[in-house]
Amino acid sequence: MTERLEDKAGRRRTRGGTRGIWRALRCAALVLLAALPAREAGAHRLGESYVYLQVYADRVEGRFEISLIDLNRGLRLTGTGGEITKENLDQHAAYLKEYFRQHVTIADARGPLAIRFADVVYSGARGGNVMLPFGFEGLEGVPDRLTFDYSVLFDEVPGHRGFLIIEHNWGTGTFANEAGISAVFSPSSRRQSIDIQAGGRLRGFLGVVRLGIEHIWMGLDHVVFLVALLLPAVLRRENGRWEPVERFRPALINVLKIVTAFTVAHTLTLTLAALGVIHLPGRLVESAIAVSIAVAAADILFPVLHRRVWLVVFFFGLFHGFGFAGALEEMGVLTENLGLSLFGFNLGVEIGQVVIVAAVFPFLFLVRSFWAYRRLAVQAAAVAMILVASVWVYERAFDVDVPMTAAAIALVRMVVP
Repeated sequence: MTERLEDKAGRRRTRGGTRGIWRALRCAALVLLAALPAREAGAHRLGESYVYLQVYADRVEGRFEISLIDLNRGLRLTGTGGEITKENLDQHAAYLKEYFRQHVTIADARGPLAIRFADVVYSGARGGNVMLPFGFEGLEGVPDRLTFDYSVLFDEVPGHRGFLIIEHNWGTGTFANEAGISAVFSPSSRRQSIDIQAGGRLRGFLGVVRLGIEHIWMGLDHVVFLVALLLPAVLRRENGRWEPVERFRPALINVLKIVTAFTVAHTLTLTLAALGVIHLPGRLVESAIAVSIAVAAADILFPVLHRRVWLVVFFFGLFHGFGFAGALEEMGVLTENLGLSLFGFNLGVEIGQVVIVAAVFPFLFLVRSFWAYRRLAVQAAAVAMILVASVWVYERAFDVDVPMTAAAIALVRMVVP
């Protein structure tokens, strides 16, 4: 009788402990997911207009950006055929182009350049945003300097300001820049000159290296995938349980092998995609990257890969390479100095990975023996990563935007009782 009572009590303690672990996992997952940054569409403030320049090896292009609210308020367009809206933008395109020609002069050493506008484009940012892409007629090559005379809305709205942003310039290592301002125009400072040829191949190469470092650090999916591989690297599977590894060096060598497999894979597909040999749909690539995180995290909870993990890393690394190529193509990096761009970006990615491994792996090795790490933290992190990856797969596969925190709570409640 006493033995049966003790057995029942033991089972109750076991069930209670299991429920406690699952509750801890649920809390950890919720905390991690709630901490993820929400997506926010970049937008400029009202009362500002912009000139974006893209400086390439053989040409200069650009675009003007201004909000419909500022246009309609400043120009009082009700007297010129009504307010500009998304629906009637094409009807006002000629008027807008002529207005900007009259209020913006761009000149090189020879004198004013003739602005050639493309079609006017509408964007939904800031309650409606107008973009006027342009090029220059008769401009051969890239001048050393450009002089701007800018007075958009200055006569109508004295507090209005204009901003010049060099969005792309390989020679200065500038790519997809939307924050770095090169000049500020105001009623008292309408005329300014900008040196657009400063820089060179070394500066451009270093800029691409920096871009690779930033991409691996800011690309949350790449970082999460790497962390999912690092978490169990300081552990070994024994009798169905995670146990700490004894020595640092063998564990580090194993991590370096995994990182090398990832590097070889993404370098291969990045190069093939950049050369135009292979192209995959972006939705497929991004979805596969999210799946890679779920697979790596699931192997923590249900280890089946063992020594074959490098094969899985290599396979999914191919998709990460296509993801890198898509990002570079979108930023226009691969349009110039292709060899240097590929080498510099890959070097930057490797530097970023080495820094992550150097920062995370020694810490994990130090805490590997703690029960809380082996039995709780690793599992909680795996659950959280699976949930995050599941949301990403859904978003990317079906091209929808899911509010992350709400989705996390719903998923955790479904998966974890």
